[in-house]
Amino acid sequence: MESLHQKHHQTILTRFSKYSEQIPDDLITEILLRLPSRSIARFRCVCKLWDSTISRQDFTKSFLTRSSSRPQILFACGKNNLKLFLSSSPQPHQNTDENSSSIAANYHMSLPCGRFYTLGHIGCLVYVREGMSLWKICNPSTGQCFTLPEVKIYSWIRTFFGYDPIEKQVKVLTITGEHGEDNHQVLTLETDKMSWRTIEYDTPHSPISAGVCISGVLYYRAYEHSFPDPCMMIVCFDVRSEKYSFIRVRESSLGAMEPETTTLINYNGQLASLEMQRSFSEASTSFDLWVPQDSGKEEWSKHTYKFPMLRNEAIHDTLYFIVGTNEIVLIPRKVSDPFYVFYYNLERKTSRSVEIRGMKEVKGKKVFAYLDHIEDLKLM
Repeated sequence: MESLHQKHHQTILTRFSKYSEQIPDDLITEILLRLPSRSIARFRCVCKLWDSTISRQDFTKSFLTRSSSRPQILFACGKNNLKLFLSSSPQPHQNTDENSSSIAANYHMSLPCGRFYTLGHIGCLVYVREGMSLWKICNPSTGQCFTLPEVKIYSWIRTFFGYDPIEKQVKVLTITGEHGEDNHQVLTLETDKMSWRTIEYDTPHSPISAGVCISGVLYYRAYEHSFPDPCMMIVCFDVRSEKYSFIRVRESSLGAMEPETTTLINYNGQLASLEMQRSFSEASTSFDLWVPQDSGKEEWSKHTYKFPMLRNEAIHDTLYFIVGTNEIVLIPRKVSDPFYVFYYNLERKTSRSVEIRGMKEVKGKKVFAYLDHIEDLKLM
């Protein structure tokens, strides 16, 4: 015989089921699309209907579209050289008139790893190099992590990550070399069986900088294997066609190519070079922004900006980025309490600070920051 409690419980379930059936599927989909990725991952376990809805290709595509319209800053912090803490917070709107503001960071996950040598980010993915060619890939939105197949190492190896916005694929380019001979291999992440394939190239070269991917083209600096003197150039790798082209900057613009002081960046959707100089006596930081003047990117012009610091802790050691169309972002290399991110608007020549709350757990730890992080629920 059923107890009174069991009958009452069954009545509640019946009523819940009755009203649940009246909720249209498209409304459930709309509700789920408005939730953060961490909640959606948990809601897969609610019922088979929700799991199948979240797994549908049209749902993950719609979620990615919404996420792309509200990019975030991704923070990765090493702790005891064993784990990475990934926190993402809404990317502040660059047109605000406020001199200071505050936003919260949301903890995503821990990524177990040993001593890492390289840490990077592209789209929705974080990649970590633990050994010479041991790469771990992680999607903070789904918690999925996997290791890339290793490649044979010769005298040297360089690895780059690029994104094809047309096919919506992430590809990995690895170049190994020995005695003046290169071996170029590509791997596509979004395939059932990941394997390296060798691609052809016409111009042997040795990469000397990190890469930046803009609108499906991966750019990095390299020395051409020319005799008798190696020639510095910018390599352009088309991620979709897997073909190379090259930019040879004129002598008058070689300042944009200095590998020790400049970084290739995405500025307003175009390739540019950023050089940062510090002037501690004036408590300010100067930026030299090199931008191409012609379609062939052979002639570059230099523009200098001075960033007035808002707080003394930003003077000593910062890393920098370009965000949106007209802002430079400075982020301290270690987490402090409070923890601030600094913005400088190139058009208005105004500065502002944003406090990032929720990162006390990794206070004092080295921090890596990446702009334009998007959330993608697609499982790889």
